[in-house]
Amino acid sequence: MNYNRWYDKYDNLKNLLVLLQKVDDYNIELIAQDFLQIILSKYKDEFDTAIQNMSNNPAPRYNRWYDKNYNLHTCIEFIKTLDDSEKEVLINSFIMSLLGFIMNDNHAFEREDDDTEHIEEEK
Repeated sequence: MNYNRWYDKYDNLKNLLVLLQKVDDYNIELIAQDFLQIILSKYKDEFDTAIQNMSNNPAPRYNRWYDKNYNLHTCIEFIKTLDDSEKEVLINSFIMSLLGFIMNDNHAFEREDDDTEHIEEEK
């Protein structure tokens, strides 16, 4: 199968990124900080090495939407360094964290006014 982006190969990561792309900058920062804490709790030594490699070999361009937030960019780039089974574990941890974020009455994923009107018209 041919993939356009490296993460298209991982459905959970691709879907997570689609969700995150809808979040405002303030909440993306909160989510990214939580993701960093997850990485540090599970992969401290590997993360330190990955950060050194990232700083020695910076990405040539930062054109992707998630590159605009350094912490989120770092999390996504770190995922690349893991083998597939570890990727799945970490991505699932991110998803669980995001669900907790949503469940804690956070408004990061509220519908736009246009979406609400459309739903009411369907009733």
